[in-house]
Amino acid sequence: MAKNYARENIPLSHFGVLVAQLESLVASASQKIPEPLLCFDLLSDLISAIDEEPKDSILLWQRKCEDALYALLALGARRPVRHLASVAMANIISKGDSISIYSRASSLQGFLVDGKKNEPLKVAGAAQCLGELYRRFGRKITSGVLETTSIATKLMKYSEEFVRQEALLMLQKALEGSGGSAMASAYTEAYRVITRFGITDKSFIVRVAAARCLKAFASIGGPGLGAGELESSASYCVKALEDPVSSVRDAFADALGSLLALGMNPQAQVQPKGKGPSPPAKKLEGCLQRHLAVPFTKAGGARLKDVRIGVTLSWVSFLQVIRLKYLYPDSDLQKYGLRVMEMLRNASSVDAHALACVLYVLRIGVTDQMTEPTQRGFLVFLGKQSSGASPSMKIAALRTMSYTLKTLGEVPIEFKEVFDDALVAAVSHPLQLVRVEAALTLRVLAEVDPTCVGGLVSYGVTTLSALRESVLFGKGATVKVELDSLHGQATVLAALVAVSPKLPLGYPARLSKSVFEVSKRMLTGSSRNPTAATAVNEAGWLLLSSLLSSMPKEELEDQVFDILSLWATLFSKSPEHETKQGGDLTSRICVWSAAVDALAAFVRCFITSSSVDNSIMLQPVLVYLSSALSYISVLQRKDPSKIKPAVDVFIIRTLMAYQSLPDPMTYKRDHPQIMQLCTIPFREASRCQENSCLRLLLDKRDAWLGPWIPARDWLEDELRAFQGGQDGLVPCVWESELSSFPQPETINKMLVNQMLLCFGLIFATQDTNGMVSFLQMIEQCLKAGKKQIWHSASLSNICVGLLSGLKGLIALRPRPLALGILSLAHGIFQSILAEGDICASQRRASAEGLGLLARLGNDIFTAKMTRSLLSELAVATDSNYAGSMAFALGCIHRSAGGMALSTLVPPTVNSLSTLAKSPITGLQIWSLHGLLLTIEDAGFSYVSHVQATLGLATDILLSEENGLVDLQQGVARLINAIVAVLGPELAPGSIFFSRCKSVIAEISSWHETATLLESVRFTQQLVLFAPRAVSVHSHVQTLLSTLSSRQPTLRHVAVSTLRHLIEKDPVSIIDEQIEDKLFHMLDEETDSEIGNLVRATIMRLLHSSCPSKPSHWISVCRKMVLSTSAMRDTESNHVGSNSLSGPDNDSKLNYGEDDEDMVSNSKGTPDPGYESETSAVNHNRVKQLRYRTRVFAAECLIRLPDAVGKNTAHFDLSLARRQNNEQCNVDWLVLHLQELISLAYQISTIQFENMRPIGVRLLSTIVDKFEAVSDPELPGHLLMEQYQAQLVSAVRTALDISSGPILLEAGLQLATKIKIRLLAAHASLKCYAYAFLRRHQSEVPDEYLALLPLFSKNSSILGKYWIHIMKDYSYICLQLKLKKQWNLLDEIQSPLALAKLQPILEEVWPIILQALALDAVPVNFNTNCASDAENVPNNSLISGYSMVQLDMEDYHFVWGFALLVLFQRHHVAQCRRIIPVTSAKVTHGADLPVDEKNLTTLKLHEVVLPVFQFLSSQRFFAAGFLTVDVCRELLQVFSYSIYMDSSWSSLALSVLSQIVLNCPTEFFEEQSFGNLVMELIFAYIFNILRSSEISPEHSNWEELTSPIFTTAKTVVRRLSTKNQLKSIVLPFTLVSCKCVREVATELSFSTINDFSKCTSPLLKALVKGPEIR
Repeated sequence: MAKNYARENIPLSHFGVLVAQLESLVASASQKIPEPLLCFDLLSDLISAIDEEPKDSILLWQRKCEDALYALLALGARRPVRHLASVAMANIISKGDSISIYSRASSLQGFLVDGKKNEPLKVAGAAQCLGELYRRFGRKITSGVLETTSIATKLMKYSEEFVRQEALLMLQKALEGSGGSAMASAYTEAYRVITRFGITDKSFIVRVAAARCLKAFASIGGPGLGAGELESSASYCVKALEDPVSSVRDAFADALGSLLALGMNPQAQVQPKGKGPSPPAKKLEGCLQRHLAVPFTKAGGARLKDVRIGVTLSWVSFLQVIRLKYLYPDSDLQKYGLRVMEMLRNASSVDAHALACVLYVLRIGVTDQMTEPTQRGFLVFLGKQSSGASPSMKIAALRTMSYTLKTLGEVPIEFKEVFDDALVAAVSHPLQLVRVEAALTLRVLAEVDPTCVGGLVSYGVTTLSALRESVLFGKGATVKVELDSLHGQATVLAALVAVSPKLPLGYPARLSKSVFEVSKRMLTGSSRNPTAATAVNEAGWLLLSSLLSSMPKEELEDQVFDILSLWATLFSKSPEHETKQGGDLTSRICVWSAAVDALAAFVRCFITSSSVDNSIMLQPVLVYLSSALSYISVLQRKDPSKIKPAVDVFIIRTLMAYQSLPDPMTYKRDHPQIMQLCTIPFREASRCQENSCLRLLLDKRDAWLGPWIPARDWLEDELRAFQGGQDGLVPCVWESELSSFPQPETINKMLVNQMLLCFGLIFATQDTNGMVSFLQMIEQCLKAGKKQIWHSASLSNICVGLLSGLKGLIALRPRPLALGILSLAHGIFQSILAEGDICASQRRASAEGLGLLARLGNDIFTAKMTRSLLSELAVATDSNYAGSMAFALGCIHRSAGGMALSTLVPPTVNSLSTLAKSPITGLQIWSLHGLLLTIEDAGFSYVSHVQATLGLATDILLSEENGLVDLQQGVARLINAIVAVLGPELAPGSIFFSRCKSVIAEISSWHETATLLESVRFTQQLVLFAPRAVSVHSHVQTLLSTLSSRQPTLRHVAVSTLRHLIEKDPVSIIDEQIEDKLFHMLDEETDSEIGNLVRATIMRLLHSSCPSKPSHWISVCRKMVLSTSAMRDTESNHVGSNSLSGPDNDSKLNYGEDDEDMVSNSKGTPDPGYESETSAVNHNRVKQLRYRTRVFAAECLIRLPDAVGKNTAHFDLSLARRQNNEQCNVDWLVLHLQELISLAYQISTIQFENMRPIGVRLLSTIVDKFEAVSDPELPGHLLMEQYQAQLVSAVRTALDISSGPILLEAGLQLATKIKIRLLAAHASLKCYAYAFLRRHQSEVPDEYLALLPLFSKNSSILGKYWIHIMKDYSYICLQLKLKKQWNLLDEIQSPLALAKLQPILEEVWPIILQALALDAVPVNFNTNCASDAENVPNNSLISGYSMVQLDMEDYHFVWGFALLVLFQRHHVAQCRRIIPVTSAKVTHGADLPVDEKNLTTLKLHEVVLPVFQFLSSQRFFAAGFLTVDVCRELLQVFSYSIYMDSSWSSLALSVLSQIVLNCPTEFFEEQSFGNLVMELIFAYIFNILRSSEISPEHSNWEELTSPIFTTAKTVVRRLSTKNQLKSIVLPFTLVSCKCVREVATELSFSTINDFSKCTSPLLKALVKGPEIR
């Protein structure tokens, strides 16, 4: 409506109304100060109206709006209000007449010049508005920059820190907005303000602002700064890296990187106006060494880790700036990577923390910014750095090589040339950590290139055996070198054993046995050299540990007792005797540690909570562990000075082994001795370090409270929490998840960790007295150490012990704990919190502990404890204690909320809301989080408190002047919780939604990562709980802009939200077509977790949209797979050529810059000098898609035939065309089959060998889906026939002699599938032809009959292949392991391949079986032969020609296979049918009708009974193939199944009729055969009579009467024994009389009448007596 008014020149629009309201608000300020909330809402609406208003209407109201905004700022507004007013001022000038910028900037400067110190709010508002104008229009008002710097100097003298902060923020925006085009004196004065006042300010928020000003100087080229100023600035930044506040250190680290990048690029340094001629800018020589390398290597003291991390982040910032801003080629990064590694050259030993910092830079700053070609070269570069490098440098190179190999996903050919020098030499390095890292690199190599595993394992086993023999009997100086080599080879072999079961090719069949034999010889061999013997034993235990940890349990079950016996000799001796032996005790302790580690692996492999054999193997394990405890007790009494590190590791391993046992009660006898060890942190607290595992026990949802505040990504979090030092355990090569950095913890910290965790585990199993005694011990420790320097460490250890114990109790105890235990634990936690000034982790742990106690107690205890905390909260005077109590209340509601605490929610909310209004920031933050937890627990019952809570959130936002990120984040979390509570009630236009949206928008406008994260979570909450609040399109646009964020945490939440959106509203999301953007994000994503999430999101989108748009997905995947380049600019849809140039031709391509950890760039170009945290630099660049992206796109294509769903039109060309005519151009997959096959063929022959198997598998999938589809253009032909050239060519390429095993296996599968499908198609054709012949009989055209001789010849040839298929399938189903060659599948015998082929065979065997039987004849059969049966005419062939010739063996196989199918039972081992039937189509029945029904419901007898009918023809009786025993066996099966349904009876009668008619007369001479035949006939007659009596309407009388009595008539005529006739005459007569009364049709009557005529003479003879007697 507003737009209509504007169009009609009516001045009063919605925008005009808002301006009038603003004028009225300002005018009434003399009587009443405007309420901040009213101003906040009004300005939020005003900004939205400006965006929607046309320019003509803006011009009408611009002057009034500007004046009103200026007046509002002059009144002195709160921070959010003045920010919104500043943004509104800039927006209206930008959209209206921009000429007013000059007057408005001048008036603001005048206001600031006249500002008074007692008016800080007014001054801050004007400064913020001026800064916003500089940000938007800086190039237009450069003349005022000097005046602005003078104003900033004045404002820096204010006592209010928020004013000083606003001064520097204004100065930063003025610098960025002017872009270096202002007067030189302005920049000189600005630099003076920053360095003189800003960087030394007492407020940390001001120091952060000063650091950002320095970065702004660097970003605009450092105008007015010479080499001296740049050096001084860098020195200031280095000094600031020791600042106690983390955010300050991070800001100066970022600035330092930008300043150094500028100093390294003199051509980018700007000379401002008015300075006159100046000497050319010079490069700052040696600046990286002075300001990065030296501070890193010389850092020491309490701030050592802070300085190192600061330098690390500076390195990353520097490398990203030179790559993104100064456009250095990515090939230059490797020389800077070497300079980073050089910081480790002079290290006398491996410092794990320094190494971790270097690895972080090499990963984030170097490798992640490289394109794939450069990464391949970087691998070679790293491989050549081994000579002359220090051990730390080698470790850094090896770990970086591992990461680069994983990133590439392939092993470059050029890297293989330096493989020996890079890795094989490192395997024999004197330092164990280097050897382990080399083994881990080889493990990654095996993952990337599985084809090398077999050779590496064979080489490792051979080399290890040779080295063992050499060292056990060797002497001299070479023994030490050989021992290092032996350990290295054992570590490599252990790593390969660990990775082999996970590889697509599996592992060699003899791997487990050969490795076990090697380890066994190493453990049981003897040597004259004790040093060598202990080293060999340790390596043997290492190898056994890997084997037990990695191999499937089934591989080792037959050797379990041999394995278990290996520990017997080690732990069977007296501990005193073992520790007093001569030689190196430390080495023997290391062997014991390795043995216990292997024992823990044995426990995890064989002893589980569900295993029935636990008791057999558990007892010796407990004996060994108990012996290990005895060894530890003896060792602790010895002088620990020399052996302490080894003993500590032994204790760690032993405690970990005990924890691996599934039930702690199984080793209850050892509890006292274990607890004697584990209570050392409480009994002897002064000698124990602080643990490092508290972070892992705490709830991650509370992490923003500190002290480990989440950073940009998980890797930086891991670096900041890194606890490594000069020692530590080497990485375990068989663990699936390794730490990103080697040795993340020292041995002492690991020892304390395991003691405390094991304490908690055993504490949970104690009785009441035991728990009370341990709690009293902890309480005494807490009281005794309050004034000691180790008290803080002791508090953390107490928290870990109690938290782990309480969590164990929750898992074990279904009933509440005793009140005495709860009271003691409650007192301990409350005593910790009462100390007030404790670290955040201890506060969180204690509060969480109180929450766990609430869960372990009954409802009465929980309510009582909550009331107690509320009472204490009301009288608390210490802010830290009050904040902790507030958080504890939230933890109690989270752990034990619900009905038990429902009545206490209102008082809890009131108390926490009151605390949240406190002026103390820390108290506000902890109270807000406690309130958040209460809201999340209360759920919808919190609705009545929503309005008050929303008011609290806005009050806190409006009252906070310093813009503290933590507090803003707390407010945003509260808003997101409110969204979850209100849910669908949040609709567009509602007050709650508008308020929530405005608060989130204001908080996120400052572009801090933490607040931006909550903004994205706000979108996520709306998607999940309030889907009607915002349109899907708006959500998608918001999320897509975040996908290009420089912060991994934001990208992670954005992708996760997109996936939620796809799941909740797939129809709407399809039209957004975000596939390209997701693929481009995946292509540049370096975070593995986010990459996996993007893949899952794309797959989810594929399955949602593919049923309606398969052609779109084919197009998208084609573009990703085959295009060598694609524009990364998100505003461009241009895609490069479809050439297949690959990695070897990369030099011809133009590679641009990589963003920092980034994905595709955001839309638009940011304002000069200002870069949002949510957007990366916009680069129009061309860059090759990464190999991994192309592989994933190919994998998406494999999913496509399944993703389209089950609509048959996707797979039926005729149906698809018919529906297209009816529904207008519906997208069906079959319409794009040619394009899909062409694409699959291109992938199968692409130059990347690792991608070819994907193309071959795609072809296999296509064959599966479309093999039975007919071609409407060519009746009688299949649609796939026209693509046989591509299929055959792909098979030939895959089966080339040079193909790798994975490609070869895929090719063999496709080849075999094609072979099987062709044979099945021929079988189907034969069945259809016979159905046609049977149906039309004499009406068959002559031209068809003329083809029968050729058909007979082909069928005879095909029969050999059909019989081979059936035999191979039986081998698979019966799980036979034949020594002889397979028949048809001799090329492909791996279990994996056969498992994939089995479903195909299950589909086709019914049709092949029937085709085999149709007109089958014995070998050398003469169609003119006569029958041997008396009075039986010759059985002519249906076609008149013999088809398949069967010899005796093949005939009996087919008969036996059919009999097995007919009489099978469920498979014992697999609980399924041995020979299942799936979805094949077969032709069955005596008349061979074509049955098109789906065989998922087909009964097996309907498949095989017609086969028996065909195989029971007279020609097989005549040839002697069918004996009386074989027939009797089949008839016995019929007798067992006499009560089956009518379909069984009908088919079985047909078979019985054939046998009775065609069998020789001699069969009836055997009484058992004749009796069995007559019993069957009488049983079937009884069944039909019974069914007609029970259910006449459902009787199958007419269907079965004729065949029964016809068969009976044949039996009567063929019976030769008079005794047999005598026994059946009377029953037959009575039955025929009974049936005559039941007949309803003339045909049935005629059949029974004929039968009666046949039996009447016999009955008369029986009555006469003598004749028949």
